[in-house]
Amino acid sequence: MTVYARVARTAGRTAVRSQRRQMGGSHAPAPEWTGIDKVVRGYFPEDYQLAGAILSGYGVLILAAVIKSSIGGKAPEPEPAAPVAAPAASSGDLPSIESPEFEKFIESADDAAIMKWVESASD
Repeated sequence: MTVYARVARTAGRTAVRSQRRQMGGSHAPAPEWTGIDKVVRGYFPEDYQLAGAILSGYGVLILAAVIKSSIGGKAPEPEPAAPVAAPAASSGDLPSIESPEFEKFIESADDAAIMKWVESASD
């Protein structure tokens, strides 16, 4: 028998005889709860019960907020301000692009007036 085979066989037998730890089943004594934990654990002794109670509490809070917002209605929207009419452009002023006089200005203006408008736009 080779050394490798002997070590493998011995290790296999040792592993079978050693203690195995199993999942589940807590053999530790139950902790002694004090204060608010003692009161809460009186109603929900298991961890899953306490977790369910906490999640249910959050669910109730969220549901109450949703119901309150749907019942409360929406805030009234402010009325839009009336548009202010642009002052009429005098002969020396440049009209605004949004004003109806701008189209007349472009059609009837000479090169000097257009260049004045271009320079004012670049400022």
